[in-house]
Amino acid sequence: MKSLRFISAEAFVSNAEFARKSLGSVAHNLFPLLFKASYLLEQGEVIHDLVENWPLVDFNMGKLLGTTVDYQEDLSHRTCSVCLESCLTGLRDYVLNHPSPYVKRLKVVDLTGIKDVEVQFCECKKTMERNYELVVQALLKKCYCPLKICCVSFRSDNLDLQKFFYIIKLTDASLLRKLEIVHNVRLEMEHLEILFNSIHFPLLMSLTLPARTFNVRRFTATDERMLMNIGEKMGEMTQLTELSMPFSILTGRIRKLLSPLKTPLKMLDVSNCSLNHADMAYLANSFHANHLEALDLSGHNIPDLYPSVFFKLLSHSSSVLRSLTLEDCNIQDTHVNMLILGLSPCQKLQEFKFLGNPLSSQALKHLFTFLCELPMLKNVEFPVPRDCYPVGITYPIDDANLCRFDQQKYERVTADLNLILLQANREDVKASTPLFGSYDAAVQETNNELGAYLIKSFKETLEKFTTSLNKMS
Repeated sequence: MKSLRFISAEAFVSNAEFARKSLGSVAHNLFPLLFKASYLLEQGEVIHDLVENWPLVDFNMGKLLGTTVDYQEDLSHRTCSVCLESCLTGLRDYVLNHPSPYVKRLKVVDLTGIKDVEVQFCECKKTMERNYELVVQALLKKCYCPLKICCVSFRSDNLDLQKFFYIIKLTDASLLRKLEIVHNVRLEMEHLEILFNSIHFPLLMSLTLPARTFNVRRFTATDERMLMNIGEKMGEMTQLTELSMPFSILTGRIRKLLSPLKTPLKMLDVSNCSLNHADMAYLANSFHANHLEALDLSGHNIPDLYPSVFFKLLSHSSSVLRSLTLEDCNIQDTHVNMLILGLSPCQKLQEFKFLGNPLSSQALKHLFTFLCELPMLKNVEFPVPRDCYPVGITYPIDDANLCRFDQQKYERVTADLNLILLQANREDVKASTPLFGSYDAAVQETNNELGAYLIKSFKETLEKFTTSLNKMS
C-alpha cells in the first residue's frame, strides 16, 4: 500500500519537466522518496537529475528501492536499463558538473542491492548486461576517477583463464566478500592453487568454484600435496563461511579440504561430489555441522550408502538449518518415514528441495502432511511423482524423458498437495516442480554466449578431425 506521501511523490515526478525544474526547492530528506517513485514510473530524466544533485552522504540502491514505510513493495528486482543508465549518467554528471567539491556530500555509492529476475516488469524488459571489456576499462581507470570502484562481490562466467586472471588482479581482492567462478571457466586445481598463492582474500566470506575443479580419480602424490596447500590457503580466509563446489569429484578428501578452515561454514554445497562414508562421517562430526544453515548434498545415494551418518549430520545442524537440498538422492517411498524422523528437529527449515527422487504420489502426500508442521517453511520443490511416469522409468531420469509424464495426473496430485497445505493453514508455503531448475539470472545472461562457445568448440573439433584424416590419407 502506498502512503499519501508516496502518492504525492508519484504525482510530482510524473511531470518530468516540472519535477526537474523544481528539484532545487525540494527538501533533502525527500530525495529518497522521489527516487523510488521515479524508479517505479521509469522516469529516467528525473532519476538522472535526482542523482546528479544527490544531497546525502550515501546512495544505496538496495535501501532506496527496498521495502520502505511509504511504499512496501521491493523494487530492487527491477533491473530496468532506462533507470540504471540514468543512475550511472547521473553519478557521472554529479562528479563532473558541480562547480565546487565543497558542496558535494556523497561519499559511498552502493549498487550491490540490485537483483536480476526472470521476468522484467519495466517497458524495456531487459535484464542486466555483463560486458568484460567495459568492466576492464572501468577497473583500469579506477585510480584516476573521483568515484572509486570497490568490488565486494565478483562473479566470473564464460571467461577463458587468461581473461579471468587478468580481471581478478585488477580488482582489489583485499576487499572482496564474495567470489563466484562458474559457467565454463575451466579452472582446475592447479589454477586454483596459483590463484590462492598469488592473490590474498582476507575478507572473503563466500566462494563458489566451477564444476570439476577437483577430480581425485586422477590424483598423484603431487596433487595430494596441492590439495592440502589449497586447504591451508582457505584456512587463511578467516571470514569464509560459504563454500560451493558442485560437481567436483572429492571422494575421501573432504577432510583434507575443510579441516584447515578456522571458521565454521554456514553454507556448504557438495552436490554431485561423489562423497563416500568417510566424507559424510567427517561432515557429521566436524565443527561445521553445528553451524550449517544451508546444505546441498544432491546427487548422493544417501539412503543406501550412509543413512546413519547423514541423519547425525542433520541432527547436529537442525537448530540452525534453513535450507536443505537433496535432489537425485534415490529417496524412495520406503525412506519417507526415516526422512520425516530426520527432519523433525529442523524447526527453522525454510526451504526444502528434493527434485529427482523416485517417490510416489502417496508418499508425497504423507511427506507434505509432515512438512506442514515445520513452522518456518516457505518453499518446497518436489519431484514429479514416479507413478506419473511410464512403468519402468529409471532414475536419475535423463533430459529426454524428463517431460514424458502424465500431465493431467501430475496436476491432480499437485492439487491434492496444495489442498493439504490449505487445510493446514499453510498457504504461505510455495510448492513447485521446476523441472529444469530455478531461474538463475547469470545463467540466462550467458546462455547465448555458451551456445556460441559450444558451436565454436564443435567446429574446431571437426576441423582437427578433418586435418587428422587428411594426414592419414
